[in-house]
Amino acid sequence: MGQRIISSRQREILALIEAEGVQYIEELARRYDLTTQTIRRDINALCDLGHARRFHGGVDLPVEGSNISLNARAQLNRRAKRLIAKRVASDIGAEATVFLGIGSTVRFVAEALRDHQGLTVITNNIHVALSLCDAPSVEVHLTGGLLRHDDRDVVGTDVIKFVEKFYATYAVVGAGALSPLNGLMDFSYSEAQITNALLENSQTQILAADVSKWTRNASVRVAPFSKLTRFYTDRLPGEAAAINALAESGLDVVTCSEDMT
Repeated sequence: MGQRIISSRQREILALIEAEGVQYIEELARRYDLTTQTIRRDINALCDLGHARRFHGGVDLPVEGSNISLNARAQLNRRAKRLIAKRVASDIGAEATVFLGIGSTVRFVAEALRDHQGLTVITNNIHVALSLCDAPSVEVHLTGGLLRHDDRDVVGTDVIKFVEKFYATYAVVGAGALSPLNGLMDFSYSEAQITNALLENSQTQILAADVSKWTRNASVRVAPFSKLTRFYTDRLPGEAAAINALAESGLDVVTCSEDMT
């Protein structure tokens, strides 16, 4: 049986959950001028696919402490991720060596790099490798390791050993969550280890993450903002603590909007 496709409205509901947190059936019904029964069907479909978690009267992300699948994440804030990816790619010159890490936004960066000349890309992200398969001017090194089926990537000590053989011009990484106190956060210790290896073996460290990452909770510390060179995002969060943390870190923040495309 083929993979079920979610509707555009269901994608919007996912994006709302990701960006704003809990959504309530009554409010969603008013927002879309639909019956609560129709919204419940949308929510049931999302929950059945594992993209969301229902509770009495509303819907939330899956159980805290775990990440949703890569395919589900790729649907969330898709426009923002493409804007970020296009801007990141525009700042990466030809002939560079680039680490591309785990995550859906990094996958979009790979797509935006397809026409770059003379790139060398090192990645443990299967989707990144597939995106660059038919880009003859890009040399791709795919690491070995343990395949994670839902995330379409490989993890483990083999990845870190392979990464340490290179010193990249750029490392482009994502994050499971962003914290004013702790910086980059993730849901998996193995992911955090790999992201740190990419950052430590590169000249310019780039974080690509949309604003919804500030609303998520993850338990594994990855790196403080001070370990990064540049942060590409669609917009800054409204919380003063987050703004102050970025300012104090000295991180170069690049906001990406439609008029930059």
